[in-house]
Amino acid sequence: MNDRLAALETAIDDLRSSVRHLEARLAHLEGRAASAEAAEPDAGAAAAGTVSAEAAPVARGWRDPVAVLSLAGRLFIVLGGAYLLRAMTDTGAIAPAAGVALGLAYGLVWLVFADRAGRAGRRPSAVFHGVGAAMVAFPVVLEATTHFKVLSGAASAAALAVLTAGILAVAWRRRLQTLAWIAVAIAVPTSVVILARTGVVVPHAFFLILFGVAALWMGYSLDWLLVRWPVAAVADIVVVGVTMRALAPQPQETPAAALAVQVTLIGAYLASIAIRTLVRGRNVIPFEVVQTVAALAVGLGGALSVTRATGSGAAALGVTSVIIGVACYGVAFAFIERQQNRGRNVYFYTSLAVVLVLVGVTALLPGPAVTGVLAALAVVCSAAWSRIGRLFLLIHAAVYLAAAAIVSGAVGYDIREVLAGAGPPWPLPSPAMLVVLGASAASAWLAAREPASDGSAWARVPRFAIVLVLVLSAGGTLVGYLASALARQPDGSIDLGMLATIRTGVLAVAALVVAWTGRHPGFREWDWLVYPLLVGIGLKMAAQDFMHSRPATLFVALALYGAALIMAPRMRRRQA
Repeated sequence: MNDRLAALETAIDDLRSSVRHLEARLAHLEGRAASAEAAEPDAGAAAAGTVSAEAAPVARGWRDPVAVLSLAGRLFIVLGGAYLLRAMTDTGAIAPAAGVALGLAYGLVWLVFADRAGRAGRRPSAVFHGVGAAMVAFPVVLEATTHFKVLSGAASAAALAVLTAGILAVAWRRRLQTLAWIAVAIAVPTSVVILARTGVVVPHAFFLILFGVAALWMGYSLDWLLVRWPVAAVADIVVVGVTMRALAPQPQETPAAALAVQVTLIGAYLASIAIRTLVRGRNVIPFEVVQTVAALAVGLGGALSVTRATGSGAAALGVTSVIIGVACYGVAFAFIERQQNRGRNVYFYTSLAVVLVLVGVTALLPGPAVTGVLAALAVVCSAAWSRIGRLFLLIHAAVYLAAAAIVSGAVGYDIREVLAGAGPPWPLPSPAMLVVLGASAASAWLAAREPASDGSAWARVPRFAIVLVLVLSAGGTLVGYLASALARQPDGSIDLGMLATIRTGVLAVAALVVAWTGRHPGFREWDWLVYPLLVGIGLKMAAQDFMHSRPATLFVALALYGAALIMAPRMRRRQA
């Protein structure tokens, strides 16, 4: 009895092994993934020494020319069915709307097959099914919009969004990066062709922005790092197109639509980056930096251009920018307080903050008020630097001060009055220029303090920028008032010889002041200006004093320049 039972068990085992062998052969011929248990008659040996149930069949599937050709043949049959539907629609056998609906349904069916194949581990089959779905569905949307006129421009963008979301969902669920690239390669060109042919740009701009954000998050979650770049680039370009259409002599987009697209671009990407860096606690990456710069230039710059050109939305843009900028400062200080290894995040958010605050203040306030606010911010940042010692505070002080000098007109005035201008009427410095002068003096004094900082060597560059604004503002202001008091002639014009001497004297005194100030600790950057000033005075005298001055005024100019040449280099020498 035992012998019979043993023989029966042996026969059953042989039969089971034969069935498993046949199943493995059939799965191989069909290009499907065979399980490890079916591939080996001995389950224990399979668990100990074979590759995984997914990796080995996938490799065999892509390397087996028979399987690949079979999948390619099936793809051509799929495309043949799509062309059959197109032919029936062209001949009138099917109404255009029904033909479009059938074509989209036909494409979605193959997308479902792609998802099923991916779930079963048949990756080559899933990819070919996805290619078939994309090559059927996206051209249907294009033809439905441009040829059959069944879909409007906005409806075509919505259809593209649904189809793209479906392909990306399958790619995400089944970890098929190839499907994501298929969506990029077909959906993006289809959208661009439709917007170019129909002239309906705004809906497709929204679609591309959302597509770009989806690709960004796929990169975050699945480490698909390259997919996000082309989509983001095309989205940026299309937003530029929307801005240009809104600013055209005959606008083709409303200011509200352009602002909506621009704000969506900025908000979608910045919100995603903020979630990753704040919630997940990650450092910013090169793509985030590049795309943030592009989004600010395209979105924020475009929004500022539209509001200035049309006069609408400036207040909302200004308030929003300032609020987000202040929030970015708060985020940066939060990273500092956590004492995490997130130095890149600090500089990323503070750089974003200074840009947003500059744009917001410029959009929200009139010229003189902008100068006052920016000058005050420069002093505040300098004071914070003197207490906290964070390098970005000193950099921002220099940025705000330079922006205030530009907005107030101080830069152009100072250069013109110190070096060139002399035509009537002679202008005096404006109150805004005096505000810049006072802010630059206070900032230079505060910046000279040496707290324990995160970049004391680099701090010399923004400190020098502050000193340069101060010297230029002080020189322009002195020349402006002295020329009006000493060189004005009865007819209101300015005596050129006296003006040249005044300029030489102011510059010579400036060289002596910066040389003397640079001797003191904390003011080392001042003496960087000594030799440039001395060389500049000599060139100016050759161009102006010897041409316009009288002997008496030329004597004064030469004496002042000679004294500066003798004393400034000696004063520049600091004691060890």
